[in-house]
Amino acid sequence: MAKKAKEPKTKVDKNGKEKKPNWFVRHWRSLRNWAHETKLELKKVHWPKRNELFKACAAVLVCILVVGVFVWVLDAVAAAVINALLHLFQG
Repeated sequence: MAKKAKEPKTKVDKNGKEKKPNWFVRHWRSLRNWAHETKLELKKVHWPKRNELFKACAAVLVCILVVGVFVWVLDAVAAAVINALLHLFQG
């Protein structure tokens, strides 16, 4: 689990009230914290080996091809049915 961000240092104004850091400081800290957490998460990622990557790409391409052919066939059938209905009603 990522370390919790340090609490921002607060300054005290002349009335004794605590002042929070300005907008830029707060957002810079949150951006820096995000980058640090992202780096830690990327170290946990299982990066595939070259052969795993090729197998996964091949599987995706085969699935795309199968679905594409299926949609093409359905489109052709639908077009044939519509044309038959149009010729039937146009007489």
